[in-house]
Amino acid sequence: MISIVIPSYNNSCLELVTKLSEQAASIEGLLWEIVVADDASTNGNIVKENDGINKIPNCRYIRRNKNVGRARIRNFLAREAQGDWLLFIDGDGKIITDNYLSQFVEASKRTKVCYGGYRMMPGPNSNLRWLYEKAAAPNHQVEVRKKYPFKSFNISNLLIKRELMLAHPLDERFVKYGYEDVMLGKELQKNNINVLHINVPIGFFDYESNAHFVAKTEEGLQTLDQFQDELKEFSTLLRVAANLNGTLKYLFLWLYRIMKTTWRNNLTGTSPSLLVFKLYKLGYFLNLSQHAKEQ
Repeated sequence: MISIVIPSYNNSCLELVTKLSEQAASIEGLLWEIVVADDASTNGNIVKENDGINKIPNCRYIRRNKNVGRARIRNFLAREAQGDWLLFIDGDGKIITDNYLSQFVEASKRTKVCYGGYRMMPGPNSNLRWLYEKAAAPNHQVEVRKKYPFKSFNISNLLIKRELMLAHPLDERFVKYGYEDVMLGKELQKNNINVLHINVPIGFFDYESNAHFVAKTEEGLQTLDQFQDELKEFSTLLRVAANLNGTLKYLFLWLYRIMKTTWRNNLTGTSPSLLVFKLYKLGYFLNLSQHAKEQ
């Protein structure tokens, strides 16, 4: 039995669940369920719409009264599910192929963990997230992911044996945004659990504002700073920061502290620069690390 598990926070999931249920019902002999866990959404209209999920056969919509964050809500779903397979999909994902689910069912016959990738659909060139994802797209191709199987996957669009997920749950110390799935990759590698990479992407169409994306990036960098000792082999930014010698690091921090407002204004404006984004992320992280050492 496969449990399709979907964490949601202010995401309209009815269309996603409907498409998944139609594909599941069309696969002969497949036992399945879909479970959506709402992490205390604040949008009443979306909650009301998602209540309709309970009317779809084999589907459940569970509302939580307290927001517990990305790691804990996914661990809750793993415990709540009844199947021996879990397919994690984020609530803002879209099904973009007619045989999406059947390909994962086939993959389950030859692995215990399988990642399908994701595809960002075209967005406006004034949007920083779209520019960033477009530039990074070659690194998400299945041929590249196979070279770095434990570093090149995301918890969304991940198929995993439930018993494995329960034995290696997401680290609930990760409360802020980011890197809980990176730590899962490290845990799988440590325990010699192979990850099969296939080209069965989930689609993403919605782009947050530049200001929201920058704020989310900053939150992720705070997480990276907090757990840098444990993530040093899994982060390019950590490698770059470690390779800066004392003088270069001092000079770059000096530049960042002068330019950070200008850089941030560029990133939240209508013509964001990816070069500025790289500089800002490095400076923001180095500044965090410096403050931590001074305390």
